[in-house]
Amino acid sequence: MDARSHVVRTLMKLTVISDLHDNVSHAAALRKACVDADALIVCGDFTTFGDRERIQTVASAVAAGNIPRFFVIGNCDAMDANATLIGWENLNGRIVTLDGWFLAGVGGSLPCPGHTPSEFQEAAFERRLSEIRETCGERADRLILVSHQPPLDTDADCLPSGLHVGCQTLRRFIDEVQPACCLTGHIHEAASRSKVGRTVLLNPGPFSKGNIATLEL
Repeated sequence: MDARSHVVRTLMKLTVISDLHDNVSHAAALRKACVDADALIVCGDFTTFGDRERIQTVASAVAAGNIPRFFVIGNCDAMDANATLIGWENLNGRIVTLDGWFLAGVGGSLPCPGHTPSEFQEAAFERRLSEIRETCGERADRLILVSHQPPLDTDADCLPSGLHVGCQTLRRFIDEVQPACCLTGHIHEAASRSKVGRTVLLNPGPFSKGNIATLEL
């Protein structure tokens, strides 16, 4: 066996976007950002109430580069949280490995004012995160967690009014498990890069306005 197969990469470079809301006008900039990236990750809301066909159209338009592509749906995506997209890997409720790292995800959001297509209660987040926690075990320091819904009481979930609207269960998971990072979106005004303990928390802000983030782990 080739000795290189035993090498575990210590550096992972991610290109991260969220909240496209049908706008793919910044696809060229995204392609540039993905040139030397190891993976492209979308944290949900490809569309605004678009069905699976529309979501696939948007996803294909931003499928930059010949690199692995991962996603979770957002609350505004009218598609089953576990559905597949051509050319992409859905992380919802799953754990996949990439170059010695674990990637896992939780799609949708908590209930919002009014109603959006893909909303879930805290209990649903708890079930998914419990499964992720059990599977990762002591390797949580190599976990890249993708969640459209941000965790509670962080820079990533704060509305302009100062109100925090994140997920309690997700915050508890991060506090206790301390994954390498949590990539999120949903709250457009809360674009930020911060830390919760040793966990890097990244909300890139809406891609619909040209926001693109890169993260090296």
